[in-house]
Amino acid sequence: MVLNIIKLKKSKELALFLGMFVGDGCLSIKCNGNGYRIYPISFYNTNRYYVKLFSKLFLKLFGVAGKIKARRRCGKLLLWEFEKYSVELYKIINKDFEIFCGKKATNVKIPSFILNGNKIIKKYFFYGLLITDGGIRKNGTIIFHLGSRKLIYGLKNLIKNTFMLDKEVKVYLQNSRFISYQLNLNKEESSGILSQMPRSHNLVVR
Repeated sequence: MVLNIIKLKKSKELALFLGMFVGDGCLSIKCNGNGYRIYPISFYNTNRYYVKLFSKLFLKLFGVAGKIKARRRCGKLLLWEFEKYSVELYKIINKDFEIFCGKKATNVKIPSFILNGNKIIKKYFFYGLLITDGGIRKNGTIIFHLGSRKLIYGLKNLIKNTFMLDKEVKVYLQNSRFISYQLNLNKEESSGILSQMPRSHNLVVR
């Protein structure tokens, strides 16, 4: 497999893909029954549309297809899962695209080339993160509640440099053990940002 990493890093498709991956993707550290390392690239979401979108982006970016399946859970929504096993792509996503492998909740961050990229790249990454790890309330406001300090402050900087909004990060201590971080955008700010999101994928403004 030959990929033009430099060119990919400048593409809006990769930015959207990585935003989604940072939100609901995973590079797990697993071994098979014989103790040999396997390299799963996974993405989970209860919204089938988003999993299909992730799958399409994966195929377009890397030229190979993954598999989508549904997992039934007692008392919960059906969970859709994309999965592809590839040593080469796993290492590219980890090293070249700066996605943490293993338990990423407190370690994940926005890739440096996204933060240093142009506004279009930043907007596509933001949208990918919004539809996975963010939320749009019924009153039209946007919220991000995250476990990674690196991710929330990277997001704060991205929002400031892209949308000219300097937002406060709130810090919470949960169960006297876990620290989480929250960033909120009011209705006017959220409406302005959503109007700039990619309409081809945006169910909110389409």
